[in-house]
Amino acid sequence: MHTCPSVSGAWRGRSFEDTAWPRMRILFAAVFCLLLFLVAGCSRAPDDTSRTERGVTGDLSMPIQVQVSNFVRRQPPAIYVRPREPLGYRPTALFVPLRTVQQMSNAVTFSNMFSRQIWQVWLSLNAFSALEYDTSAAPFEPQRALAIARARGAQMLVSGYINHYMDGGSGGTSSLSLAMEVYDVKTGTVVWSMAQGGLMDARQVHDFYLFSITEVNPEDPSSLIARTLAWDMGRQVLGWVDPSHPAPRDSSWTDMFKSKAF
Repeated sequence: MHTCPSVSGAWRGRSFEDTAWPRMRILFAAVFCLLLFLVAGCSRAPDDTSRTERGVTGDLSMPIQVQVSNFVRRQPPAIYVRPREPLGYRPTALFVPLRTVQQMSNAVTFSNMFSRQIWQVWLSLNAFSALEYDTSAAPFEPQRALAIARARGAQMLVSGYINHYMDGGSGGTSSLSLAMEVYDVKTGTVVWSMAQGGLMDARQVHDFYLFSITEVNPEDPSSLIARTLAWDMGRQVLGWVDPSHPAPRDSSWTDMFKSKAF
């Protein structure tokens, strides 16, 4: 007479590796898929740059390696002077290179090259009907720049100050602090005064049990910081001249999942 083997006997005939390991592989695969979903969901960083997945390597026999683009850490612009009412039209403006407050060699040349990136961002925002870039007034001095703007027939003057600059390259920490000002050329009155700083940390590796995340910095992080800050502060002016494009009033961190210019 044939008898069926008992359940306990069948279980004892199979090793722990035969039974538990397949389930663990499924669990690991599920965790990995969740990780990829989170990386993809967080691909838009709060600095208008794309924090995207750069690459994934590894298998279940070793920690999975994930590379993501680093992003600019900053707070919203601090606004000291702002108009009470919308302007409602796009004026003409003259953009003068910012004055470098920090002591450095070739400060005027550095400011001219660095300020051009800020001007290009403000130009792309289309907040002014014309925004001329003029290096003849560098370094920025308000009264002299206002006189040049009046001679050019501009309605507004845009410039400011580079208060702090540190370039850590692709492997170190980079930081930047800017102050931007907009003047009414006719009266010489400051209509906008705001400041903002940004930081990009040195690339780091975050190790977890099943995976490792490596942050990758751009080749020129200080320029990325400058464009990011210019975008944030330029959006404030854009909301003033065109109320249909209001400037964001919430924290930059709420833009984590949104797509923007950079």
